[in-house]
Amino acid sequence: MKRELVLITGMAGSGKSIAIHALEDAGYYCVDNLPPELLLPFVQLEDQKEQAKVAIAMDVRSANALHLVPAQLAQLRAQEVNVRLLFLDASTDTLVHRFSETRRNHPLSHGASNGAHSARDLVAAIELERQLLSDLREESHIIDTSLLRASKLQSYVHALVCAPSAQLTLMFESFAFKRGIPVHADFVFDVRM
Repeated sequence: MKRELVLITGMAGSGKSIAIHALEDAGYYCVDNLPPELLLPFVQLEDQKEQAKVAIAMDVRSANALHLVPAQLAQLRAQEVNVRLLFLDASTDTLVHRFSETRRNHPLSHGASNGAHSARDLVAAIELERQLLSDLREESHIIDTSLLRASKLQSYVHALVCAPSAQLTLMFESFAFKRGIPVHADFVFDVRM
C-alpha cells in the first residue's frame, strides 16, 4: 500500500481550510492544526488503521515546534511515505483585507481582542509569520491565493495531489491583463495575434 501525506501550511488567511476541504473531498483523511510534535505518532497511528492518504494542516500557531517538521518529513520519506508540501500564500494587502472582512485576530496578534488591532500591528504579525514559515516555504509547492476564488483553489489543490508525484502537472488559465498576470504562473503566452 503506497502511503501519501500532504502537508498544507502557509499564511493565516490564505485558504488552508479550503484546501483541506478539497483534499477531504478527494478521499484524504484530514487533520487541521496538528501540533508538529504529533506528526510522526499520528502517521504511525494512521498506518495501523491502513489509512493510505492523509492530509495535515499546520500553521504558525505551532511556531515553537515548526523547526521539527523538516527532519520529521525526511524521516517519513525514508520510510517510503510519499510526502507533498503545499504552501498557501497571499500578498500582505490581500491578507490584511481578508482579516478586516472576517474581523478575526491574526494568530500572532497578541493582546488584541475582537479584531481591535491596527493595520500596522496586523502587517507586523503577517511579516513575522512569513519569517517563521520561511523554511517550510522553501521546500513546498507554493500557491498564491491573492487573486484566486475558493473554487479555483480547490481545483488547483485537487489537480496537484491527484497527479502522480513524478508526473508533470500543467494548468492552463485564461486571464485578463487588466487584472494583472497570475502571480503563480511559470509561463505566460500572449496568443491574441
